[in-house]
Amino acid sequence: MSDKLQDLEVQFKVHETQCEERWKTNFNRLDDIDASLLKIEARTIAVGGGLIVFLAGLIVTILTGMNSL
Repeated sequence: MSDKLQDLEVQFKVHETQCEERWKTNFNRLDDIDASLLKIEARTIAVGGGLIVFLAGLIVTILTGMNSL
């Protein structure tokens, strides 16, 4: 009975070590995904801001062109 218990303890320690390594890998991958999403968000905000400025300039140009007629 004692041998079986020791075997179970060894198996559990191996399992625990493997799971800990897998969790570390998962957390590292999640950190990489978070960083990528932040980059995408920053680019989207920059493009949106540029588009707003472009459209505002276009509207101003159209309005000033209509006033000169």
